[in-house]
Order: sequence, then C-alpha cells, then structure tokens
Amino acid sequence: MATKYKLLVLIDLFKTSHSVVKSAVNLAKAVNASVEVFYAKQLTTIVKNENQISAMRSLNEEQNITKKKLKNLVNTISKEENIPITFDFVFGNIKNEIIRQIETMKPDIIVLGKRKQPVFNFLRDDTTQFLLNTYFGNILIVDEDNELNSNSNISIGFYTDTLDDCNIEITKDLSKKASSSIKFFKVRKNATVQLSNDISAQLKTTHADKNIVEYEFEESTGALINFVSKNNIELLCVGREWKKKGWIESFAREEASMNKEIHKLKVPLFIYGK
Repeated sequence: MATKYKLLVLIDLFKTSHSVVKSAVNLAKAVNASVEVFYAKQLTTIVKNENQISAMRSLNEEQNITKKKLKNLVNTISKEENIPITFDFVFGNIKNEIIRQIETMKPDIIVLGKRKQPVFNFLRDDTTQFLLNTYFGNILIVDEDNELNSNSNISIGFYTDTLDDCNIEITKDLSKKASSSIKFFKVRKNATVQLSNDISAQLKTTHADKNIVEYEFEESTGALINFVSKNNIELLCVGREWKKKGWIESFAREEASMNKEIHKLKVPLFIYGK
C-alpha cells in the first residue's frame, strides 16, 4: 500500500533507540508513513590504526556488528507492530552523512530521541541543533520514557505562540488519531496576542470536527508544566517562528525561564516544518 509520508529515524544504537523507533512506527501508523532507520558513526572512532590491513579489519568487524544490531532492532519492532521498516548505516562524518541521507531520501518527518537532560536543553544539543538549522521539515523528538502511543485517543496540545506557518496537512492527519478535544496553549503576552489568535483561528478550521479547548496563562513559572500535566498531553506541537531570527535560542530561553523544573516535562515534541 502506498504511503503518504516518509519518516527518517535517526538513532545512535544506545538503549534509547528502541523507544525512538517504536515512537516512529506509531507515528507512521497515525499518518500513513513509511519508516527508514538510519545510523551514522564517526569513522575516526573505528579506524585508529595507521596500518591499512588492521584498519580494514576493524572496519569490517564494525560493519558486521552494526548490521547485526540494526537488523535485530528493526526486525523485532517490525514483527511486533506488523509494519515494514528499512534500515541503513554508514561510517564517516556524522553530520555530513545525515545531510547526505536527508538529501537522498527527502523525508517528510525526521524522528530522533533526546538525551537525559532538562527538556528544551536538547535544543542546544550539538546534533539536534545542527539538524534544526539545516532541515526545515517536520521533526518529532521523543523521550525514552514516554513513547508516542498508537491508540486512537492521543491527547494533542498546541503551543500556539510558536506556530507561525504550521503545516496544516500534517496537522489534519495527526488529528485523526487525536482524542475528541484539541488543546491550545498560549502565554499571555501583548506582542503575541494577534499571532496566537490568527493561528488559533487557522487551527480551529483545520480541526472543525473536534472540540477545541483553549488555555491562556500569565507569563509565569510553571505555565507549560501545568498545561501538559493537567491535560495529560501526549504530544505537544510547536512551531519554529520562521520570521524571527535565532528562534532556537529564544525558544529555549523562554521555556527555561518559565520553570526551573522544566525537565519534568517529558512528552514527545512535534516541531513543525514549513
């Protein structure tokens, strides 16, 4: 069966990889997408010996080990979820190889995991920030302890202050798996009132068949935490504010200032592309 979207799943083959692939598969089920898992490893961590024969031996051994790990991971989840998953791996410069894979595959959504650190600090993580600055499509970032579920009652929340030019098509497909109500969240700021209202109106039209619930908070500590926790949000959707420069840094600073305990927020984060 033909799929509507292509998902590229970036993993590091650590223990979080299973959760990342599982969440990607659940997203694929929700929006009708194909799934490809990709792993890139720095070549210099494998080939350390100047002797060519020894270097080739190390490279071949690592290729066999990596292929076996990827095959076991992918086949296990594929059988459990009854969905085809392809995989590929390469040794070289990680960032260059990721870009090359993106250019070759042209994915609609990239899925990756975040490290064990305060949420939104991962926006400053080297690989993640590099990806956000070079790939302008949709990105799903998942937490290993909170996989994106595949049931038909996902609770979706939108942080409308950050949604400038969100992809309405993917929003429609996501909402098919959403619960009966869609939640909008915004922080009360004079500068963003008009933008939030415009985006809210746009999303209301998109989710005309859903019950829309809007929440507006004063700019204070705990606003985002309260919104997510009290409403049992399972997927938080944010935008990139395309017309503003330095959106990553400003977004991270804004969220960090809202709550010193922001790391308690552990839900999959869907960042819209153009």
